[in-house]
Amino acid sequence: MKKMKIKTSVILLMGLLLMSGIPATAQQTVTLSLKQAREIAAERAFTVRQSDADVETARQQVKELTATGLPQVNASVGYNDNIGLPVQLVPGDFFGQPGQDIEVQFGTKYSGNAGLSVNQLIFSGSYLVGLQAARTFLAKSEEERKKSVVDIKKTVSEAYFLVLATQEGIRILDSTLAITEKLAGETRIIYENGLTEETEYDQLQLMVSELQVNRANALNQLSVARSFLKYHLGLPGNSEVILTQTMGELIDEMAPAALLDRSFTPGGNIDFRILKKQQELAYLDLRRQKSLYLPSVSAFLNYQTQAQRAEWDFFDPLGKWYSSSVWGINMNIPIFSSGERMAKVRQARVQVEKTHIAEEQVGSSLRIQHENAGSELRNALLTYGTTKQNRELSGKIYLRTSIKFQEGMAGSLDLMNAHNQYLNSQSQYISASLNVLNRSVAMESLLENPE
Repeated sequence: MKKMKIKTSVILLMGLLLMSGIPATAQQTVTLSLKQAREIAAERAFTVRQSDADVETARQQVKELTATGLPQVNASVGYNDNIGLPVQLVPGDFFGQPGQDIEVQFGTKYSGNAGLSVNQLIFSGSYLVGLQAARTFLAKSEEERKKSVVDIKKTVSEAYFLVLATQEGIRILDSTLAITEKLAGETRIIYENGLTEETEYDQLQLMVSELQVNRANALNQLSVARSFLKYHLGLPGNSEVILTQTMGELIDEMAPAALLDRSFTPGGNIDFRILKKQQELAYLDLRRQKSLYLPSVSAFLNYQTQAQRAEWDFFDPLGKWYSSSVWGINMNIPIFSSGERMAKVRQARVQVEKTHIAEEQVGSSLRIQHENAGSELRNALLTYGTTKQNRELSGKIYLRTSIKFQEGMAGSLDLMNAHNQYLNSQSQYISASLNVLNRSVAMESLLENPE
């Protein structure tokens, strides 16, 4: 039987996970259909949880930017202890002492102040456009979250299929090993009674040994495949996962032939939708750069009160506090920037043009992907049908050859050839089934239009 290959990157990934020191938790058993596995991954997968955090960050950024255009209120409180008051020299003429400089200290030892300021943005073109851009960025983050769900569903499905394929391979090995061990035992008795040659028994023992080695390798591959599935499901490494569906059931459930009949429009694809949001952001950035030519208007109100004390008695109700207040409007009018603003507008316009090129490129790429996916799925279905028939025929041949061997009508070489042919056809059937499932889920991902 051909060994089912698992990518080296997957094995390295699982090795890193095992060495990463993830805290041990109580073992749990999870029974999963493919639908349940996808639902769990859509909630618990690491990539989805990171996307949730990105969406929440974008949501808070909208609130942050919105707040900058609302009233801003600040208060201030200050206290000074003038340990050494500064000395000023005043001409003596002011004090009837001409020709002399008189040393004078102004101020009090203690002073305090309190103030309140209110600022309100009245008009800013860049603020209005920036608020739209923040909301569009939030919408883009939500679309990217949907893409992460689509991607993780595809990845988890492929991991689910791989576990099933490995389990099916082990089941075939177990069944074949049991038959071969039985034949070896019966042949040993016949050989001990002198009714057959020792070579016949040795050939069967060789087949048993090879099957045992293949089974051990398949069990190791199954362990890695299960760990890979649990990783993408976001489950603890020590949990046990039991899959409730077979590859044949999933092929019937996914209806690959029906997928080939579904229409495809690039505009519904999640990658295309994300690109459109990026295009909106480029347009808004162009508008923002243009808005920098417009004036901005803001209003302010300031109130301040202060006290001067020779003694520390700021809380004395009879002490005086001196207040002042002012309000006004500021207008900033851009006049000349030596071409800086114009250069930024042109750069933003180029970015808009690039998004149009990307739109055309992604649309063409998605159509090609859909065409290739359809072609690959058709070929996979054709191969699946052929290998299914070959598996049934090789099973009959192997069973008949086993019976003939027991009756002395076939030699060990005939049995070994039939045995290898049977295992090879089983391996091809499992690979073909796995290929149909993988191609089907790839087509699903292209056709999916998440809301």
